[in-house]
Amino acid sequence: MIWDWEPSVVVGCAALAIAYLALVRKRGFHRAPWFLAGVVLLLLDLVSPIDTLADRYLFSAHIVQHFLLALVIPPLFLLGTPALDLGAPSRLERILGQPPVSWLLGVGTMLVWHIPSLFNAALANDTLHIFQHLSFLVTGTIFWWPILGPLENRHLQPLAAIAYLFSACVCCSLVGAFLTFGPVGAYPAYLNPPAQIWGLDPKSDQQLAGVLMWVPGCFVYLSAILSTVIRWYGAERTA
Repeated sequence: MIWDWEPSVVVGCAALAIAYLALVRKRGFHRAPWFLAGVVLLLLDLVSPIDTLADRYLFSAHIVQHFLLALVIPPLFLLGTPALDLGAPSRLERILGQPPVSWLLGVGTMLVWHIPSLFNAALANDTLHIFQHLSFLVTGTIFWWPILGPLENRHLQPLAAIAYLFSACVCCSLVGAFLTFGPVGAYPAYLNPPAQIWGLDPKSDQQLAGVLMWVPGCFVYLSAILSTVIRWYGAERTA
């Protein structure tokens, strides 16, 4: 499989890493491994064979790509971000960081982009495809802000955080179930790929995509719920 070293992606990831290091240099680099791991994973997600498979061959590879953009890379970015004086952007943060807003943006983006007509349109148009990926990354970061953001006073209380995450897990499961058990052919770009990869026919590929959305996706949410419960229990014991 081909690695696609798209210059805009490579330069963008390098610029993101340099900007981050410049921003946090006075606060130390103890959180830097988290953020830089997110940048490396973002680069691999967009230039590795995952991208080639996702664009031309396998629907399941595309789901992996979206999974990383929305559910893995944003938490790494937030875990690596120290508390900063936001200044003017704080007003925007107060709006987007409201749990109903952040939940609707994060979950809504996932649901909307997997509507077959929009998904197929993004595959057919490079500009729309780039926007799709950016929207997963941005709204994914907004979604995780009330859970993992650097401003601890903006974090949800444990019970609210559990409800926030579990409801997102339910929506993720619904999309996964639709892909797993739904009719084959809703995503026609993958009906006749240039070559069959790993022996997956279109039906098996779509079913695998659904399982990937369903199981690893919910694993991330449930892991965050477990982490919340553990921190809650630890805080109660300390109190």
